[in-house]
Amino acid sequence: MLSKMNKLFSRLDVKLTVYYTLLTLFLITIFTGFFIYRLEKSLMKQVDKLLRDEANELLKEIEGGTDILSGCKAFEEDVANRKHFPIFFRVFNSSGEELYSSKGELGVSLSSLKEKTSTFYTVKIPDGRYPLRLYEKQVFLDDSGDFIIQLVTETKESEEVIENLSENLFPAFAIVLLLSIIIGLLTSRKPRKIISNISQVTRRISSQNLSERLSSPTAHDEIYDLTNTINTMLDRLENSFKEIKQFTSDVSHELRNPLFGLKGEMEVALSNERSHHEYREVIQECLERVNALSKMVNDLFLVSRFELKNVDLDMLYLNLSEILQDLYDFFLPMAQEKKLVLTIDRCDSVLINGDKTRVHQLLSNLIDNAIKFTPQNGSIILSLTSENTLAHVTIKDTGIGIPEEEIPHIFNRFYQVDKSRSGLSRGAGLGLHICKKIVDAHGGSIDVTSNEGKGVTFTVTLPKAD
Repeated sequence: MLSKMNKLFSRLDVKLTVYYTLLTLFLITIFTGFFIYRLEKSLMKQVDKLLRDEANELLKEIEGGTDILSGCKAFEEDVANRKHFPIFFRVFNSSGEELYSSKGELGVSLSSLKEKTSTFYTVKIPDGRYPLRLYEKQVFLDDSGDFIIQLVTETKESEEVIENLSENLFPAFAIVLLLSIIIGLLTSRKPRKIISNISQVTRRISSQNLSERLSSPTAHDEIYDLTNTINTMLDRLENSFKEIKQFTSDVSHELRNPLFGLKGEMEVALSNERSHHEYREVIQECLERVNALSKMVNDLFLVSRFELKNVDLDMLYLNLSEILQDLYDFFLPMAQEKKLVLTIDRCDSVLINGDKTRVHQLLSNLIDNAIKFTPQNGSIILSLTSENTLAHVTIKDTGIGIPEEEIPHIFNRFYQVDKSRSGLSRGAGLGLHICKKIVDAHGGSIDVTSNEGKGVTFTVTLPKAD
């Protein structure tokens, strides 16, 4: 039984219902208390106004009579038969001696006013149920001199109004409390059902089942926003898992071929006795494969760091024209060996804020690709131009080109346009991906377009230094 109660009160809809019920009860209590307080004050003001008016009537009777006693008797006859708010009054002279007292027994001794000219106060009767309201006023008449009048009335009617109101409020409180609980449970049923559905669906989601999504509610409220946020998060997780699986598959594939090639070379070398020169050739071939594997591993490590945003860039003011000229001097012998024409068409002096190693790697990859994929007697044109706040580096070649349908994918990891290549001439498909990451890290962009004749043009745009 206790566990069921704990389970019941652990439900969100029950907690919300209890919370809002208590809040409603608290607000109603505050409002009711304030209302009763203001009602008491208002009723007391009415009683005070009554006493003040009766005091004025008493003064008029005294002024209209032959003396104080005759005026008091006339006033007593006027108020003698009053059923509601009966008036009891007394009159004192300036020395405190009682001059007149109306008939009736109040059961309490009332002292006369000594210092203040007029005042209201409440007097509680020891054995009485309702208190008395007292009004005292000091007056001066030319004929009679100073004297004090004291009027007293019961507050029974006012107190009974408050009591009746309070008695009727208790059932109203119970009804409001019951309705609040019922309405709270009914109102919170739908959100509870939606949240329960979210819990059930999320429990079924795993690394093997990331395609399931939550159904969005029709109402555009916080639950709708929460559902869309969770679905968006699941989309990102699913894409991340797909990328991880694809990355693992690609790495396994890219490492397997060189390793099998390396293993094959060694097995062939060990299958028969060979000369010293043949062993050196095999070792040289294996070393080249190991170097290619080492480069691939380094590139993978760099890609991983870029993905995790864990690449520390040593940002410096760089003269991009000097870097481009240095790369031209470095690649010129390679281009000449392949009988290519490598030229610099334009080289503006441009300063950028960047990491020299990464910028050098970026442009080296692009120029190396241009030389690699441009056949003999072709040409490669380098250019550096300055435009407003941007620097544009272009590498234009007359190589084998890239099919239009392949261009949107060339910056993807492990993507290769020429899949027929094999051996050491076949890259890992990481160079352009790394170029894209380097450009993004520097706040720039990289684009590729096919030339009208043949070949492609890579354009790197980087922000100039302030």
